[in-house]
Amino acid sequence: MDKRERRYVWLLGLAGLGRNVGWGMNKVFTAAMLGALTPSTQLIGSVLGAEGLFGVVLNPLSGWLSDRTPTRIGRRRPYLFVAFPGAAIMLMLFYLTKSLTLAIAATLLFYFFQQLSPTPYQAMMPDRVEEKDYGEASGILNLLWTLGNLIAFLVVPLVYELVSHVLGFVLGAVILLGGGLWTAFTAKERSETPKRPARGAAAALRSPALLKYYVAQGLWWLSFEAIASFFTPYMEHSLHGSLLDSALGMSVFTVAGIFVSLWFGRLYERHDARILLGATLALFALAASTGLWLTTVSEAFMLLFVAGLAWGGIQVTSYPLAADMLRQHLRRGLSEDDAKEMAAHLHGALYGNANLVQSLGLMVAAPLAGQVIAVSHGAYQAMFLVSIASSLVALLLVLWFGKTEVAAKVVSTGA
Repeated sequence: MDKRERRYVWLLGLAGLGRNVGWGMNKVFTAAMLGALTPSTQLIGSVLGAEGLFGVVLNPLSGWLSDRTPTRIGRRRPYLFVAFPGAAIMLMLFYLTKSLTLAIAATLLFYFFQQLSPTPYQAMMPDRVEEKDYGEASGILNLLWTLGNLIAFLVVPLVYELVSHVLGFVLGAVILLGGGLWTAFTAKERSETPKRPARGAAAALRSPALLKYYVAQGLWWLSFEAIASFFTPYMEHSLHGSLLDSALGMSVFTVAGIFVSLWFGRLYERHDARILLGATLALFALAASTGLWLTTVSEAFMLLFVAGLAWGGIQVTSYPLAADMLRQHLRRGLSEDDAKEMAAHLHGALYGNANLVQSLGLMVAAPLAGQVIAVSHGAYQAMFLVSIASSLVALLLVLWFGKTEVAAKVVSTGA
């Protein structure tokens, strides 16, 4: 990757950092602050579940539209200019209001704006970066995205608790807004608009390899969210820890993901993506299995570090893999240049489909894990059973991809 392309990727990553600060703050604060306004856990659960519902609708829709709406500033960037200011304003409104109705409205609008941007944003990387550099680009982007999680899980709560409640939310909103707009203003898209693909080209998005990829993605997000949704009560009730222990544990998980991001980006460019993705899924399942027998907070921190390493590898590997699979499928009937041109017109729909199944996984995870915990008479360790099963099924699907279906980067680099 040359200097100019690397600079573009770092600029692109700032929007993901900002968005993940908003995502993490929602995880940390929303349920508790709504709980101070209403005792109804059913209402709170319904509001929180709307995040996934917005994702199911907006992720594929915004991706499809961004493939087809060329403007003077590009196809993808207009969504960033709308989504990030909207999300930042709603985040502050949620904190400032004392009305339950306004708090719910602000939360729902926050979810709308948050889910409007990720698909067009994710499509910007393969639109601009050379295929041989997907791995390094993914490593850089995931490093910044995971850093946004760390800010939300650790820095913002510390400012909120130790300095000022309002300053904690102002800090989060400023980073959310600043990161998104910095990318929107500086990470310019290619000046030329890709040619409209031939009729039937969208069928490439439903190739056997990509269909398996979509299902696997939904499953590994289900595996993650089954733990994330109930981790704080697990820490408090099963391990007799505190809310602070839970926040520190998620910070350990996040730091581990930052630690491996650039490394896995380089590995992706040198090794079979199926093996990398399968190995990290197996490691995540193994780490989750130890959660069934943990008895102390310190043991949980060790588990979270290992799980964070695995999750970082899953994210770095899976993001460029979707674009690689699409490009390889198109190569079967087109020249290299035509395949590249057509893929650029399908990246929004590609990541829209991927984010759709991710949202479905997130929607299913908490109710499913909650039901398993209830059947287990309130034993929060049971959430790990859902995680283990989901990871292992995703692993089987990845192994089913077949080596030839994940080797597009090898073709492009001449390795």
